[in-house]
Amino acid sequence: MIKGEFKRLKGKWKSAFAVFSLMVLMVLLFSFRRESPANIASAGSSGEILYLPLVQNGTAPQCRFGVNVIQNPANVQLEKLRLGWYLNYQAVGSTQLSNWAKFVPVIRLSQTGPNVQDFAYSPSGTTLLNAIAANPGADWLIGNEPDRKDFQDDMEPHVYAAAYAELYNIIKTADPQARVFAGTIVQPTPIRLQYLDMVLNSYAAQNSGAKMPVDGWSIHNFILNEVSCDHDPGNCWGAEIPPGVNADVGEVLDVQDNDNIDRFKQRIENFRQWMYDRGYAGLPLTVSEYGILMPDWLGFDSNRVNTFMNASFNYMKTAVDPILGNPNDNYKLVQTWSWFSTGAVGDQFNGYLFQGAEGVYPWGLSAMGQNYASYTANLVKEVDLYPSALASSPASPTELADLTLTATIANSGTNVFPENFVARFYNGNPQTGGTQLGSDQLVSLEGCGHFKTVTYVWENVPSGTYQIYVVVDALGTVAESSEINNSKMISLTVGN
Repeated sequence: MIKGEFKRLKGKWKSAFAVFSLMVLMVLLFSFRRESPANIASAGSSGEILYLPLVQNGTAPQCRFGVNVIQNPANVQLEKLRLGWYLNYQAVGSTQLSNWAKFVPVIRLSQTGPNVQDFAYSPSGTTLLNAIAANPGADWLIGNEPDRKDFQDDMEPHVYAAAYAELYNIIKTADPQARVFAGTIVQPTPIRLQYLDMVLNSYAAQNSGAKMPVDGWSIHNFILNEVSCDHDPGNCWGAEIPPGVNADVGEVLDVQDNDNIDRFKQRIENFRQWMYDRGYAGLPLTVSEYGILMPDWLGFDSNRVNTFMNASFNYMKTAVDPILGNPNDNYKLVQTWSWFSTGAVGDQFNGYLFQGAEGVYPWGLSAMGQNYASYTANLVKEVDLYPSALASSPASPTELADLTLTATIANSGTNVFPENFVARFYNGNPQTGGTQLGSDQLVSLEGCGHFKTVTYVWENVPSGTYQIYVVVDALGTVAESSEINNSKMISLTVGN
């Protein structure tokens, strides 16, 4: 029961009933809209359909595009969307998708008391270790909206920091190739960046001043009101105030702002600036959940939702910044994103991509699902390999030396599954007679900013000035969308 009386919200609705309905709707959205394991179909259950890899049909999936799954995938036929990844708010995926879509596991958190050690997470113990083993090299999201008071994971910053530290160590110990993503806040607004600052400060305080280790950041990017229900129970629809933050209001918004694309863009840019300022510049960023929650009866029909969807896709596909962006993804601001959601019985929220009757499967694409599928159908598979960094250690040797050459090889393409190729180091320009250093180095890379590091120890290098090159796809075996950036050069002098 929502506390207090409901008030007319600035003349936007014509009756008290509309306000009451909105408040009830928002409570439902944030308490039931996606996370209860009981409401999520068991992965790998009997009777699921095994779909063939989309690439065999000539329609390669796109690594940037994802979806939040709250239905059994067999019931909604996700292959129609040509997506490259998905999450289901669990750490257990679905074997039927393994041939054409990546699974992103989510560890759910809960706070059990006021102290640092008062937390629990699911899965845990052997179940968690088994999930890590079943998803080698996966991207792990730690928590789901820990900044959402009363609903979702609802954790104070100092407790989230402690839970994150424990889970990071567990995952990295079991699978050093896994990538661990922090955050997953409701929306990157100033008051929620304050929450994350409190997390970072708490982590440092709990770990002898150490910086919180992060492989990437995850955010949701809904556009919702931020008002404490204790402060104003008649206008606290939306995202409330993060736990542990002493404030009554954050961003005070109108319901009609829910599809404000300019605000959506600005928040992503603000979050990238926050990452830069906190020492996380250039790391991967995923918008792991976003969409339109407001229902049709408030003016958000499928045409309006699709307009926002297309605008958000267009922006995240192309937005770059040479300072704030990811250098391993051609400086794109966002690497991957996931639309909320596949659908739910009763259509209690908007943005659903599939619709149908409970128990009558498979469901068909909604008008919004058709729009998603039409958008991705026009995209071609891209591979863009390039060296994003090249360095020598020591950088300026003063005498006969052993040099360790290190290159970062990146892929800003859209391929979900790895491309295999050869990288080579050269002394001198390979186009004009340069000499290969060492043997061929085999590299395997998926797209969306994934990268690998290759090294070569050049022993007993005599005094002189050298031009060192690294060349990716040296054998020309990969069809790339761009071949102009496949090499990088540094000059270095050994001796005086």
